[in-house]
Amino acid sequence: MQLKNWKRWSVALAMLGSLAACGGDNGDDEAAPVAPPPTKPDPVAATKVLFVGVDGATYDAWHRGVADKSLPGLAQLTLSRAWTGGVNGAPTQQPTLPAPGWATLLTGQWADQHGVRADTAGQVIKSATLFARLKQAKPALRSAAAFNSTDVAGLFAADGKAGNLLSLSDCAGADDCVASQARDRINEGYDVVVAQFGGPARVAAESGFGAGYDAELRKTDAAVAALLKQIAERRAQNPKENWLLVATSAYGLGGSGRPGAVDSTPVSQNKTVPLAMNIAMLGGRADDASYDGRWDSGWYDLPSAADVAPTVLGYLGALPAADKNDLAGSTLSGAASVRRTSVRTSMDNKRVALSWVRLGDASGEITITRDGAKIATLPATATQYEDSGFTFTEEGTHVLNYGITLGGVTSALRATVVYVKPPQLLASLRTGLTMYFPFEGDLADKAVGGGSIVPFDGVQAPVFKSPGVFGKTFQNERSGDPVGAFKWQYPAGLLTSTQVFTIGFWYQSDGTANDRSILGNKDYNSGGNPGITIAQWSGPELRFNLAGGGSRVDVQSPGMKFTPNKPVYIAMVIDKPAKTMTAYVYDSELGFSKRSVATGAVNFAQIAGSYGPFLGLNEDGTGKYGVCCAGTKGPYTMYFDDLAFWSRALTEDEVKSLALSGKSMFELFP
Repeated sequence: MQLKNWKRWSVALAMLGSLAACGGDNGDDEAAPVAPPPTKPDPVAATKVLFVGVDGATYDAWHRGVADKSLPGLAQLTLSRAWTGGVNGAPTQQPTLPAPGWATLLTGQWADQHGVRADTAGQVIKSATLFARLKQAKPALRSAAAFNSTDVAGLFAADGKAGNLLSLSDCAGADDCVASQARDRINEGYDVVVAQFGGPARVAAESGFGAGYDAELRKTDAAVAALLKQIAERRAQNPKENWLLVATSAYGLGGSGRPGAVDSTPVSQNKTVPLAMNIAMLGGRADDASYDGRWDSGWYDLPSAADVAPTVLGYLGALPAADKNDLAGSTLSGAASVRRTSVRTSMDNKRVALSWVRLGDASGEITITRDGAKIATLPATATQYEDSGFTFTEEGTHVLNYGITLGGVTSALRATVVYVKPPQLLASLRTGLTMYFPFEGDLADKAVGGGSIVPFDGVQAPVFKSPGVFGKTFQNERSGDPVGAFKWQYPAGLLTSTQVFTIGFWYQSDGTANDRSILGNKDYNSGGNPGITIAQWSGPELRFNLAGGGSRVDVQSPGMKFTPNKPVYIAMVIDKPAKTMTAYVYDSELGFSKRSVATGAVNFAQIAGSYGPFLGLNEDGTGKYGVCCAGTKGPYTMYFDDLAFWSRALTEDEVKSLALSGKSMFELFP
């Protein structure tokens, strides 16, 4: 921001404090506003915070610089690996970009709450910021921030206008400005000073991780060291000033493309950030080889970007009360807390399952709240809780705010429950039901229509996971050749003799694999080979394929989207006389969808495939496609529930009954 614009802001904020901008000068000779004079050290004990962000500083570079003593400023703080980007595959997931990352650092929430999901100007944070919470809890505290990035500064413009930030500096790319503004605010006695440096990110984007990048890191380190020295000198004058010192980066670099580039992919390089403080961090780890490599759920035990704001608030005595705490993160200074929290709404929208792991002190009870009211007290060993004590009368999407409190430290979670007056499970679904597998601990065909599910190798035992959609679910883990490959056998001639049929089932996966056959009886190396296939492709999406006599039809490009890690209902209807293939998908987040295509010249006499009267599950008809030929080869797990075959076409109302009633067809059996 140039000086004339900066002066315009300063006039608007004159009654709120000082605003500085150091990003450029157009030659305008207007004088900059005079900053408040330095305050004399307060003899009364005071807690203060310096929060430094070094965008572009990767964990590896930071850790290496501390080890070889090339970053002596940052080395004064205790370093830990940390993570950002929300939980992969969950509503909290957000792009690993500067604006979403900074929104999380200064709200203690992920994008499902703060709403910042891109790296563009003009975005608005939808939840309370660190500065707003401090102003409400401690009105006398003075907060200041100097940002290298104009876009990040814009995220907190509303805090400046509201007086939550008494000094907001947009340094428009100039780290020297950031350093000088932070130095001045410390000198003036501000209680919270935030400084965002961006030089390392700029150099990494321009030339990658080379000598220039290392030099820029050392330059930034020197600026940080100067601020730490200033605070040490200030403390020497007033030993009763207690400072929390925090340093981090808002995002990782180079995870899926050129080294040093910023991208939004949720891989370990992008999700890993350094986090350093002058206090011990609960769960902090600085050098652990188990966190080198691909991202996995174990990383969620580490401190996160969402923990920074709660740690600052806790240090300043400004944390929300446990029954009003909506922060996704938790303070890192406690003796115990819960990590790896997750929330899942059941398919019938009647239950919400919470889970967590415990960190730190092994004693003390765990308290669960919903919308501020205590609903459960659990023993110290508890790691999960299922809530079914809520009811709704109005149709629509309802948000439930949960808190898990341990040792006075609360972690907040949000669940969405879609309430629709449920349709009845239609009794007509028994009509034409030829085969039915509820997977409640066995592979039996409850319709006794001659179907069976057996392993390709004839020996491996099935695995059932609990909880499933309605109870247990068939966990089909394709881990090798032929390990994990099962086939659904049916009476010979069924697919060719039956004029109309429907296949329906519940399905779940993590959505990461591409070009994997969920259910098929053909060689899926080509969709033109005779047979049928329902497959998962990247997106994630579902594709439906039918071929025979050299002709094929598809529901694909794009396929039908689905939500990872949540059960979806899938149905495929083949109507030979009408020459149509109809695909249905119900997803609890994306809703109900239907697509129908004409089958054209498909020869229905060939749709039974060439390998025998069966359909591969987590495989094609060969039983080898996931190992040899899929777009994503190798191990992959799919979950199946309530798998059924009807010798007729289900109506749309019947499919909706299966998807929305919240009941298993097993209830229709005496």
